[in-house]
Amino acid sequence: MQNFFQKLFDRSSETNQVQREALVDLCLLGMYSDTLVSLAEQDFLDAQSARLPWESGMSFDLYLQTTIPKVRALKNDPLKIKELIQDIDRRLGSDEFKRNAIDELENLLSTDGIIKIEGEFLTQVKAVIGI
Repeated sequence: MQNFFQKLFDRSSETNQVQREALVDLCLLGMYSDTLVSLAEQDFLDAQSARLPWESGMSFDLYLQTTIPKVRALKNDPLKIKELIQDIDRRLGSDEFKRNAIDELENLLSTDGIIKIEGEFLTQVKAVIGI
């Protein structure tokens, strides 16, 4: 997750707010796909949130506070998960940016070892996004 967010911060000039929100949503969906969120991931997210160039009417922390419960509520609803992935796909923009997002998602999922559930999630994301 650290690499994912660091690249998000470093590339902020190349992204717009819609893309940043889509990346955060994809990251959160990935984090909760195996229902295991490491302390290191959470600590990094907390520490770095102030650095994110966030151009929304709501703060990054508030965005997380509203998005995390929504993502967690989807864990038992494959149709809703697919719909969110489709929405993320639309918001990510270019194919190149989508490929980068998939690469970073894969890196994120491997931080605690890709288990079967995460592997299935990654396969689903690639299929929906078409990468």
